Amino acid sequence: MPNTKNLQPVGDWLTGVILATAVTVGTTPTVLPATSLVHRRFITIVNNSGATIYLGGVNVQVGQGIPLVANASYSINLDAAALIYAVEATGSRNVRVLEAS
Repeated sequence: MPNTKNLQPVGDWLTGVILATAVTVGTTPTVLPATSLVHRRFITIVNNSGATIYLGGVNVQVGQGIPLVANASYSINLDAAALIYAVEATGSRNVRVLEAS
């Protein structure tokens, strides 16, 4: 008989908290959001601006990250310890982040 101690349930459901945050993204990489939701399992990033932003790691650069065009969204299952950064070419852009645990 298999050992079933300490197994995590498998499923796509969320059982905790949902948190929405507004973040301003500029020309230097900005973490989305500044403080991660504890026990985060899921994140959606919405580019609430009129210009493309770029997503990636701490060193993300314009033209090298994943482009997120104006008014588009990007969702991913993501632990609280994993951080996504955004950057844009000129000025500052308004981004919305929705996290769930």
